[in-house]
Amino acid sequence: MKIYSPCTSANLGVGFDVFGLCLKEPYDIIEIKEIEDNEIKIEVDISDIPTDINKNTAGIVAKKMLSDFNIDSGLYIKIKKGIKGGSGLGSSAASAAGVAYGINKLFNLNLSKLDLVRYAGYGEVGHYDNVAPAIYGGFTIVTQNPLSVYNIKDINFDIIVVVPNIKIETEEARKIIPKEVNLKDMINNLSYASTMVYSLFKKDYKLFGKCLMMDNIIEPVRGKLIPNYFKFKEKIKDNCLGITISGSGPSILILPKPEKEEDIIETIKEFYPDGNIIKTCVGEGCQLLKS
Repeated sequence: MKIYSPCTSANLGVGFDVFGLCLKEPYDIIEIKEIEDNEIKIEVDISDIPTDINKNTAGIVAKKMLSDFNIDSGLYIKIKKGIKGGSGLGSSAASAAGVAYGINKLFNLNLSKLDLVRYAGYGEVGHYDNVAPAIYGGFTIVTQNPLSVYNIKDINFDIIVVVPNIKIETEEARKIIPKEVNLKDMINNLSYASTMVYSLFKKDYKLFGKCLMMDNIIEPVRGKLIPNYFKFKEKIKDNCLGITISGSGPSILILPKPEKEEDIIETIKEFYPDGNIIKTCVGEGCQLLKS
């Protein structure tokens, strides 16, 4: 099996640990083969990603699924990483989701998308905000206890992602999150999170972009980890529908006004000259590729 597994953007400002968006690019290509050896072997084309099955998200997912379904075969998993690790674009989630999707296809397990999210979540230590959009595509809302995923698919807008040339560890980004929030900020985020969902049903992407920028809880602290983030945001805000930090950063998600794309790109080059600029759109989730 050869699987296309896309990058994702979690949180989307006001939807911390709940909202996720699938992006068409960049993506990983994951190949999965059944082998006679009763073990799981992982090959990755990037040297700084572990191939130990207990440390690689793909390996953790594969081990769990083979055990749960009493599959005696071994697996050879080859991962071609198109998503930079530590970029805030769901790199580890793409590996986990792609393998869950591929094993389901390879062994005809007929699992639901929700089951695939649940298995992919083992690799993400119980976080589902990236694996859910990677599996479902489009925009996802995750609830827990019990786990549920609500999906909005018919979405169409352009996206620019800037990936500054720094790495932020998710653990580091979580440590600085406030342990308590005041009622006013909670109400603000709840109101704009609700409005964001409404905006997608109405296909009001201008309103969606506004909601992206209304986080009063997470972005004010995580933005400090990204050099010049707040100055950059102020500089381009009139040229875009919305801007926010992607996941735990440092990637920055931008919804450009169509006529202002080039202006935005010039500003990106000014602030992040050695960063990577990605022009993409909303994606459809994991797909089976022809060999």
